[in-house]
Amino acid sequence: MSRTGANPTGRVLKMVTEMGSATIGGISPALSANAAKSFLEATDKEKKELQGLNDRLGNYIDRVKKLEEQNRKLVQELEDLRGRWGKDTSEIKIKYSDSLADARKDIDNAARQKAEIDVKVARLRDDLAEYRNRYDDIQHRRESDREKIAQWTNAIADAQSELEMLRARWKQLTDEEKRLNGDNARLWEELQKARNDLDEETLGRIDFQNQVQTLMEELEFLRRVHEQEVKELQALLAQAPADTREFFKNELALAIRDIKDEYDYIAKQGRQDMESWYKLKVSEVQGNANRSAMESNYQREEVKRMRDNIGDLRGKLADLENKNAQLEKEVQNLNYQLNDDQRQYEQALNERDATLRRMKEECQSLVAELQALLDTKQMLDAEIAIYRKMLEGEESRVGLRQMVEQVVKTHSLQQQEDTDSTRNVRGEVQTKTTFQRSAKGNITISECDPNGKFITLENTHRSKVKTIQP
Repeated sequence: MSRTGANPTGRVLKMVTEMGSATIGGISPALSANAAKSFLEATDKEKKELQGLNDRLGNYIDRVKKLEEQNRKLVQELEDLRGRWGKDTSEIKIKYSDSLADARKDIDNAARQKAEIDVKVARLRDDLAEYRNRYDDIQHRRESDREKIAQWTNAIADAQSELEMLRARWKQLTDEEKRLNGDNARLWEELQKARNDLDEETLGRIDFQNQVQTLMEELEFLRRVHEQEVKELQALLAQAPADTREFFKNELALAIRDIKDEYDYIAKQGRQDMESWYKLKVSEVQGNANRSAMESNYQREEVKRMRDNIGDLRGKLADLENKNAQLEKEVQNLNYQLNDDQRQYEQALNERDATLRRMKEECQSLVAELQALLDTKQMLDAEIAIYRKMLEGEESRVGLRQMVEQVVKTHSLQQQEDTDSTRNVRGEVQTKTTFQRSAKGNITISECDPNGKFITLENTHRSKVKTIQP
């Protein structure tokens, strides 16, 4: 930054000051805030003091202008007197020229001190504004990080609760699947048992049908045997003599009648027995068949119902398997998302820690710079005190000259001390002061050290030329 201070005689002195940043440890942000606040208060107080001193300096410069005007009049009078009186006027001119040179030197020193103070005050104000902006930015970023951490914490809590709910649903579906598998196995066993019973009843019915068929074939065989015997007896009867034939015919008729009666009886009895047995067997078979049919219908209905249940269970099982696969996929996605959120959260924590460390380093740097500014402030306080004494002692020429020399020496010593103290902060704070020479009027800057160690002023007035090197 650069400021330019000028007095009414046109003399200009420029000073450029650059200050780097510093980093020290062990200072808390609260101490930095208190130091900044106290620094602001001290700066405002110094500003008021500088304004008062500037007013006094303005009055002093006005008075100096009046004195210069009087000096010009006196010089003119001296020229006139010199033309009249000669030697006495020359001595008076030499005497007033020395006083005027001293006064101009004092004015130049005062202007230079004022310019330095203005530049330092402006630099301190700019640094303070920058520190405030940095502090506000750090506070804003800290609040933003806190909000992000709270949002991520809530998101992780929601994801964990949803994961627990999905795990509970998965456990419930697994238990339901186990129960359905048990019911399916039990129904399958009952179906196999019903099929076995149906096979046994079918075999029994076939056995009874075979027995009925056997009895019918046996009855047909007996009927054929009796018919064959009757035919044989009739043939024998045809071959016998007439009387024998008649006898045998009667006997045969009786025998045939007896046999027929016996056969009819046997046949009737056998038929009745067969019919009764057959009816019994048929009734049993019909009862068994009806019972088997009923049982078969019942079993068929039961099997149909079981098949429907099995179909429904298979459909439900397929739905549950699909839901299970979907839930597993969701759980996997949630696990991936949870891992990503955890990685992002850890990354955010690392970034926050890095930001906090950087902020701490910046705060420490600001504290170091503030400490350097406080040292500079102490130097300015000393210069202002000397400057005030210089203005208060303006009535005494001898005292004013001594004050100016003391200001120059004190400023050189304090600048050297400030440079030494800056170097003692472990190379962390660097101060660079650059002076540029520029002047107008009877006083010019003939030589200026780039490091600000000395300034050579030259009086260009035609009456007296004197080189001053403080």
